[in-house]
Amino acid sequence: MERKVIILIDGENISAKKADRIVMVSNSLGIDIVRRVYHRRKDPATREWAQKCESGDYKEICIPGRPARNKVDHVIQKEAREYMKKDDIDLVCIVSSDGDFCCLEADAANAGKELCFIVGKKPSKRFSRSGARWMRLG
Repeated sequence: MERKVIILIDGENISAKKADRIVMVSNSLGIDIVRRVYHRRKDPATREWAQKCESGDYKEICIPGRPARNKVDHVIQKEAREYMKKDDIDLVCIVSSDGDFCCLEADAANAGKELCFIVGKKPSKRFSRSGARWMRLG
């Protein structure tokens, strides 16, 4: 039986140019339930993600309001914790090079879920120091 995977993408941290590669890497992890891309609605740097979401491979999650430090990260962390509570999810995968998500390791362990990270070219040093499974996007 294949694992059921939720993919949560930090659209502020990972370029939409990596979208096809994310699909390929995430398909190797199990059956994707959904791939969600999080970004601020008015951020011109993430407009390409909106276009990628039109294809149907991704669900776009736009965070309204003014920019704030770690605003998108906090939404992703909250939703990751919610998915960890669901019986139909086996693996929560965060796509980001931002080490702020390493805090989810204990939550995943407590929920009995797997957690992995797909990181970009320059991942935070926190990933190598953490015990979490991670892989480079390439």
